[in-house]
Amino acid sequence: MNSLLLLAPTLSLSAFAFALFGVDTLKGGGSRKAGFWLTLVALLVTAVLVRPWGLSTPIVYGRGMLVADGLSFFLTCIALATTFFVVLLSEQDNSMGDQSLAVYYGLLLLAVVGLIFVSAANDFLMIFLSIELVGIPGFILTGYKRHVEKSGEGAIKFFLIGAFSSAMLAYGISILYGLTGSTSLSSLVTGSLLQPDKAPLALVAIFFVLVSFGFKIALVPFHMWVPDAFEGAPTPVAAFLSVAPKVAGIAIALRVFNLTLPSAELGAVHVLVILAVLTMTIANVIGLWQTNVVRLLAYSSIAHMGYMLLGLIAGGTTGIAGVYFYGGAYLFMNLGAFAIVICVANALHSNDLSAFAGLGKKAPLLSALLTLFLLSLAGVPPTVGFVAKFYIFWAALSAGWIWLVVLAGVNSVISVGYYFKILRAMYFQSPASEAPVAINFSMRLTLAVTSFVTLFAGMFPQMGFAKAERLALRPVVEQVVPSSSVAVSTETPVQP
Repeated sequence: MNSLLLLAPTLSLSAFAFALFGVDTLKGGGSRKAGFWLTLVALLVTAVLVRPWGLSTPIVYGRGMLVADGLSFFLTCIALATTFFVVLLSEQDNSMGDQSLAVYYGLLLLAVVGLIFVSAANDFLMIFLSIELVGIPGFILTGYKRHVEKSGEGAIKFFLIGAFSSAMLAYGISILYGLTGSTSLSSLVTGSLLQPDKAPLALVAIFFVLVSFGFKIALVPFHMWVPDAFEGAPTPVAAFLSVAPKVAGIAIALRVFNLTLPSAELGAVHVLVILAVLTMTIANVIGLWQTNVVRLLAYSSIAHMGYMLLGLIAGGTTGIAGVYFYGGAYLFMNLGAFAIVICVANALHSNDLSAFAGLGKKAPLLSALLTLFLLSLAGVPPTVGFVAKFYIFWAALSAGWIWLVVLAGVNSVISVGYYFKILRAMYFQSPASEAPVAINFSMRLTLAVTSFVTLFAGMFPQMGFAKAERLALRPVVEQVVPSSSVAVSTETPVQP
């Protein structure tokens, strides 16, 4: 019963996902409105079921496969919030034509189930299964525009690279199992991998696990699938893939490398430093040459993963809290930018920079909001993006990574170049078309919430970062116990 209480959010989402598949079958293709409202109800019910279990003391459940703590609670909230906005964006998006959206929403909910399990995974096997539960619906959603060639191309790349990275992860897990006799993350806290006879193979295992995570969260040089997948996928799916799975990947890497594996002794931190440098630099430089706004935002998302790695490298309460704060900030500023891209694409049927020409004259409010989101992505004060980068950079600086912080600052300046390409088109070029840019209620709600958080949290960040520090997780070092003997605390849980 205790495990069922902790599993209630995932059980709710799974039930609603299959209900959406039933709606599609019974209505002969499904109803767009029925699927939309049923999905919103699913997210609302699930949000009510989410409880801050394990914030004061981690709770291991599901026969040791899952853990409830600050990380799992935070990522569950991120996944649900991202999906809520993506559903609102999907209701406005016209790129899928008359295709059934009931199945689309059902697949989206199943991907969220995978994200929640990833965030709570306390066992490598659960990590593997959860990542696949995110990847398979993500592959189908990427190719959802079945009659568009680029959509199919992006989906195939997503599938092939996802399969390759899963094989790498499985191989790394098998080596760790051979070294420790267990796939549980709790078994890695003891430091047994540091023994002289195990350290060489442990390094090999860590390499394979790192490569797999690098593919999942699109670190350079494992990023090649992202631009094509984003360009070919429906724009709301690109928005979803740019936030939730990547933040989840960073967080699970935080659990595995910074809190569980003895990363400093085995050299994993130095590998992460190299990946962070490559990811920030190469993604920002390539972004300067992009003329498609969705591809530009794809390279932007890759670069932001490099920035978030700084919190993982720094470690400690400040670094972990910085990752939390950055993940929440990136959710709002990135989805706000994608929302306006969808509005423009609906009006002009294009995601090229030329479609944004003269937008400042045609739609001054939309242009102002997009300016806000782009400035936040670039890290310009007083937006939340500036504060998020400040906390991440401060954590790395406090940990002694001075040169890495300087390089990250230089990369932030480089990123201004491609963000301002969009601003230049909006305010200094003539309109390519006089077609009006329509905005429905769902889009207005999305833009209102995302812009408010982007600006308000940038001017008053103390409360948000204080909550992030309270959520900063501690490693789960308790012995794994069967779910039947795990009791959910009856004390008043710590409020997030």
